[in-house]
Amino acid sequence: MMKSEKKYGGGMLHHLDPLSKLVALACIAALAMHWDELQRQVILLLVLVAGAKLGAGIGWARLLRRIAWILGFGLPLFVVTALAVQLREGSAGGGGFLPISATALEDAAAVTLRLVNLFLSSLAYIESTNPKDFVVMMSTRLKLPYRFVFGVSLAMTFLPLLAEEGRQAAAARKLRLGRKPRGVAERLAQWRGQLVTVFTGAIRRVEQTAGAMDVKGFGAYRERTFLRDVPLKAVGVWTMLASLVLTAGLWML
Repeated sequence: MMKSEKKYGGGMLHHLDPLSKLVALACIAALAMHWDELQRQVILLLVLVAGAKLGAGIGWARLLRRIAWILGFGLPLFVVTALAVQLREGSAGGGGFLPISATALEDAAAVTLRLVNLFLSSLAYIESTNPKDFVVMMSTRLKLPYRFVFGVSLAMTFLPLLAEEGRQAAAARKLRLGRKPRGVAERLAQWRGQLVTVFTGAIRRVEQTAGAMDVKGFGAYRERTFLRDVPLKAVGVWTMLASLVLTAGLWML
């Protein structure tokens, strides 16, 4: 049976409260959306990789797999952006082996890295944040509706669980097959079966969660109380202030 609880701790980000990390996440997202230069996106990528590895405690193998996964979505974005910039410039190409200019390729790479940076920052936040602490902090400090906060926390909880189910399903299919899949047809069949397994597991978990929340009377009252409390410590306040000041300074550069 798969473990549904995850241990949090060890990395620097694990010791920060969800609110201070959320402010830092918003600042990173603002810089990623504001910067258009490829060099700045590369620097931001290196900072986020270091933060995910050292702060959130994500291993190199897992981190590289996540980056490769998001690059699968970024490749079509890269191609479309490069063609769009090329058509906007109205030039015939770079004059060399490639029919696309260097400016178009640089702009497309910057847009693709922006997607990767947004993904990495969100991944580090999810990996270093306890969903229970997130619910308490957002409901008590920001006074957000607890129905909305619980919806976000469920997404934060289910995504790692579904990813783990996908890995277990892939390992089980590999053992049953006894060898690596051969050819495009076998690979597509394996991926299709894995997607069906993950989708079925997601539906099962949603039904179980909905039933449990209904039994407990979720949403019956306007306000909700919590047994636990997540304090906003001084290090969290300084983290938010430093994030805002640093973002404002980098924004003006």
